[in-house]
Amino acid sequence: MRGVSRLKAVALVVGIGAPLTIVPMATSAMAGTINNPLQVTGTVRCQVGSAESLLITGGGESHGASTGVGGRFSIVFGNPQLPGTATAQVRCDVFGKRTYRTTNFLLYRPQAGPLVVTLTA
Repeated sequence: MRGVSRLKAVALVVGIGAPLTIVPMATSAMAGTINNPLQVTGTVRCQVGSAESLLITGGGESHGASTGVGGRFSIVFGNPQLPGTATAQVRCDVFGKRTYRTTNFLLYRPQAGPLVVTLTA
């Protein structure tokens, strides 16, 4: 009977201890991924033509924006998976005709403020 009671004791400890160790690990892993926006700002220019808009895909998200004066843009990613490579598809108008060019950049969280990039497509 002693062996059975020890077995029950071990099962009880494992049964109670396992959920207690799993819950904090799951909570802390999820805590860093909720509501963690990243703003990406900068300028984009086309080697030929004018930059009109861009679509940035990276970190498990995809966001587009029109370009302003001088090719300036600003996009907010809601909760990207970082770091990683992002692809910018840029609409370059050449003599009134739409063309699309792509360029890549590193998507990461800077120490402070938005991620500032200068893109050429």
